[in-house]
Amino acid sequence: MTDKFLEMNLRLLILRYGRRNVLEALAHLEEQTIEDLERQILAAEKKPKGKRPLPSVAEVVAAESLKRPEISEHLRSLAFAFEGHAFLPQLRDVQRFLERIGLSSPKLKSRAAAMPVLIRALARLGPDELHRLSIADKSAGDSDFALLARAIMGPPTTKPRDNDPSEPKQGT
Repeated sequence: MTDKFLEMNLRLLILRYGRRNVLEALAHLEEQTIEDLERQILAAEKKPKGKRPLPSVAEVVAAESLKRPEISEHLRSLAFAFEGHAFLPQLRDVQRFLERIGLSSPKLKSRAAAMPVLIRALARLGPDELHRLSIADKSAGDSDFALLARAIMGPPTTKPRDNDPSEPKQGT
């Protein structure tokens, strides 16, 4: 934050006094030549900038909740369950879920990198869908993806079959 203020002040100084005068004053204060200062400025501009840190779960949830406050509680619940590996514990589960809801995402390299993509995708869902996902009963044997698919697609529609050989007959 301080760098932004410093940059704004320097821009004002340059606008007010001109680049050359600002550099001369700075060179005089630092007991350097203007050429030395210019070289230092060029070297600093050429340095590669570090990677931005990934936003935290709370930051992404807060940003999405501002857009749609009605989903904030369910979104927060799912986001923290994801962070604790209770919701979509494997990266492949995240990729399958994103594909299932029709979101094409770049190749995700980690769950941490997938987190903002997933939360933004979840924020696009309706409140009812998020509610179903957040209270999904984790029955034994079902993967998180199966629970999600069931929650999104709804209960399966099956027609009763009278003579299905795979079903056991009653009374035997």
